[in-house]
Amino acid sequence: MRHLILFFCALFLLSSCETEIEDFQTQNLSSAIVVYGEVSNVDGPYNVRLNYVSAYSPYDATQFSGQPITDANVRLVDGNGKETAYYEKSKGYYLSPAGFKGVVGEKYKLRIKLLDGKTIESNFQTISPAPELAEFSYSFKNATKVEDMRFPLTASIKDPKATEDYYFVKRQDFRQFLLTCPTPPPPPAPTPPCNCKCWQAPQNTQPYLLDDFLLSGKNLSIDLGQLPYEDFTDWVVQLDVYSIPKEAHTYWKRLEDQRKLSGGIFDKVPAQVMGNLTCTSNPTQEVLGYFMVGGLTQKRLSVDRFNGIPTDAYQKLVFYVDFNNIRYKDIPLWNCKDAAFIKYNLGYSLPPL
Repeated sequence: MRHLILFFCALFLLSSCETEIEDFQTQNLSSAIVVYGEVSNVDGPYNVRLNYVSAYSPYDATQFSGQPITDANVRLVDGNGKETAYYEKSKGYYLSPAGFKGVVGEKYKLRIKLLDGKTIESNFQTISPAPELAEFSYSFKNATKVEDMRFPLTASIKDPKATEDYYFVKRQDFRQFLLTCPTPPPPPAPTPPCNCKCWQAPQNTQPYLLDDFLLSGKNLSIDLGQLPYEDFTDWVVQLDVYSIPKEAHTYWKRLEDQRKLSGGIFDKVPAQVMGNLTCTSNPTQEVLGYFMVGGLTQKRLSVDRFNGIPTDAYQKLVFYVDFNNIRYKDIPLWNCKDAAFIKYNLGYSLPPL
């Protein structure tokens, strides 16, 4: 009897801790508009992407990735009021005209007018001088096993003195791959040309964010990590280094903080990160994304994984490549461009810098 009384007392205490929330409302962001674009001192064209966050359609699964916003009037406005019209290259993807280029020291903002009459604008931001890379190089680190051999990458930004500077760095890797050619046909049939060397560009969506707090005037290191030595083909690393306003740096930093949330009790509370775009015609219209203005430096580093490698390391790699079927011997092809099983296959050449 005593245990039964204790059980009902505990049950009463637990039920009394419940609080019924009757006025809780969730925000439906399905109609929110997402805008992303940028302008810099590097030759264009520059792009702007427009889409809704999501749009449900039981007949079209692609709607979940965000319905593109078409037939919008997209213009870039400079500090003197001069407007440059963009054109729609594909659904929701707009480009600046050929030959247009941003000017260092000039300020720009984005102005968009949709078919339904809504007007979206960013704030004015100025293109700062392009940052300078102090170093961008690599070395080879030998090891007993191929899996442990590495190419450490080194890069740093030369920060100017006596100014408060913020940097946004995008990285894109281009990796060369080789395939196995098919067995030639018996004579007298001609042997087709075998194009077995192509490039792939793995996706990398995470930027590097740096600032010169307590380091003004010094070289700011970019932690690029190491490349593997699982093949002797070339590997190219491209860095797009932007000098951006503090506001833009804060925006990307908050996005990065959101991405790193692990669900721990000391994590920050997740919240929608707002950018520098607003709907001037309807303040209740949610607008997400960012229009970034900044000085840009682009540079590529070609990592030679064939020349200058110690003989013993290279011999181990030859065995490793064959043993792990790096050349896809079971899927021979005359043309590596046709290798659909290679993700992000670019074909024979790299895109222009």
